[in-house]
Amino acid sequence: MPNLLLLPSLLVLTLSLEVLAPPPYHTLVAPILKHTNANTSLYSITLNYHEHYVIDVDAPFNWYRCQLRHPPVGCNAPECAVARSYLSPSCPISNNTYKYGQCYCNDTPVNPVTGSCALSQSTYNDLIIYWTNGRFRITAIIFSHSYVSCAPTSLLQSLPKEAIGVGALSWSSLALLSLFTYNAGLEVARKFALCLPSSSRARGTIFIGDGPYYLLPPTNAASVLSYTPLRGDSISLGYFINLTGITINGNAINVPWDAFDFNVNGSARLSSIVPYTTLRSNIYDAFLKEFTKAVRGIAQVMNVDPFSLCFNTSTIGLSRQGLRVPQIDLILGNGEKWTIYGSNSIKQVDNDVGCLAFGDGGKTVKQAVVVGTYQMENNFLLFDLDQSRLGFSSSLLPYGTTCGGFNFTVGGIV
Repeated sequence: MPNLLLLPSLLVLTLSLEVLAPPPYHTLVAPILKHTNANTSLYSITLNYHEHYVIDVDAPFNWYRCQLRHPPVGCNAPECAVARSYLSPSCPISNNTYKYGQCYCNDTPVNPVTGSCALSQSTYNDLIIYWTNGRFRITAIIFSHSYVSCAPTSLLQSLPKEAIGVGALSWSSLALLSLFTYNAGLEVARKFALCLPSSSRARGTIFIGDGPYYLLPPTNAASVLSYTPLRGDSISLGYFINLTGITINGNAINVPWDAFDFNVNGSARLSSIVPYTTLRSNIYDAFLKEFTKAVRGIAQVMNVDPFSLCFNTSTIGLSRQGLRVPQIDLILGNGEKWTIYGSNSIKQVDNDVGCLAFGDGGKTVKQAVVVGTYQMENNFLLFDLDQSRLGFSSSLLPYGTTCGGFNFTVGGIV
């Protein structure tokens, strides 16, 4: 199976800059906001100074609620062929539009929460993001004539009220990473770092490029990363890692030998939409049994939907990593382990009630594990497409920083 992360770009995209000379920086930066309601926790990247796009690492292209009048994309444009190769099978047949003797491109963006889709017309838009020296933002850069899908307002249902669309961060050549990196003269590497905040009051950070990546107090996040191969498959546009097992306080959960086999069960997929990590039913049952055994002596309370195991957290001590609960390790194929401490394993749902923030994904799901956003919060994740690897920090809390630690003031001056 070919490694899809190494596929060459299908497009050569153009841009215009606010500055004429090539800048001395090679990294872009944008804030991430957390949006929470009763059913979802979603995160958005801020572009064009104040526009919020929900982050979707599986989406093939960017879409937004655009104005009534917008520049259409011709059917012969290379972007059109790429976008139409991702037509959603859940949508009606999507024919291009012919008007006044011209052919205009249509595509089918998908709402990542509801799964609904809509026939939409392709368009171009300017996208504005900031350069950074790794410590604070420097100046804005405009990527003009960027391909986006002009979706109807109805497609925003169930997305945060602040969001105007979806920002794709998949390996697609129409996603943000490709739009910002496949440009001559900029020398922006094909890698992005995702650092999701744990609170709507803090701004997380996305870096695009080589870094450095500094969080306050001065911590170069790249220095605390471990790495594991990053994989794609022939269907999905998302990101996968080879998970071979799970341990709780060092004890492996008891599952069939092939439960995590990548070629059979899809191993682990990373999601920016799923709020809590889900495990296939046979894995989840073993995981819940082992965790319950490991927390004997901690007072349990009535479960709170959608969780299956809840505790009286007033009886649990605290550490730099959060509540003192059993350590969970995701064992990876190259021998590394992604450690999940209390700050990412227990969700505080009330003053004295916290629940194990993992869910049963069902018996027939394709992936053995889908790593959700709660387990990613305040973890620094570097998606390095140039080297097909994922860098991960586990919790940043022991290092005295969080994903809200980047200095978004211009030039370091408020």
